[in-house]
Amino acid sequence: MRLVLLCAVALSPFATARDNAWKASEENATWRSECGACHIAFPPALLSAGDWLEIMSRLDQHFGTDASLDASKRQEISDYLKRSGASNRLFGSSEELPRITSSDRFVNKHRGAIRLWRKGQIKILSDCAACHKDSDRETMNE
Repeated sequence: MRLVLLCAVALSPFATARDNAWKASEENATWRSECGACHIAFPPALLSAGDWLEIMSRLDQHFGTDASLDASKRQEISDYLKRSGASNRLFGSSEELPRITSSDRFVNKHRGAIRLWRKGQIKILSDCAACHKDSDRETMNE
C-alpha cells in the first residue's frame, strides 16, 4: 500500500504536466500570431524543444507550405519553443518533420477523429475546431 501511495505522489507532477499541455508556462504573442495565422498555435509542450527546432529550421518546407519568417521573428519563436517545449524527444531524426498529429499522445486521444479523417469527413487532422467546436485559435482545452 505504501508503495502505491509513494508512486502516486511521485508521479503526480508528471500527470499534471501532461494533462496541462495546452496551458503554456509562458505566453509569446509573436508565436501565437505567426503560428496561429494558419492553424492553432500548438502548445510547445506537445513536442520536444528539439522537435520544434527541427520544424523551425525548415519553415520553407512547413508541411507543403512556405512558412518562412524574418530572422528576428524566427529567432524569438525558436527561443520560446526551446524554453517551453517538452524535455523528451518524441520523434527520432528523419527526413520528415515531426508531426503532432502522428505522435502517440495525439493518436491515443484522437482515434475517432483519425477514423473520420480517413473517411474524408475531416479535411486535416490539425483542424482542431472541426471536432472541438468551442475551441478557437487563442485557447484550446483537451
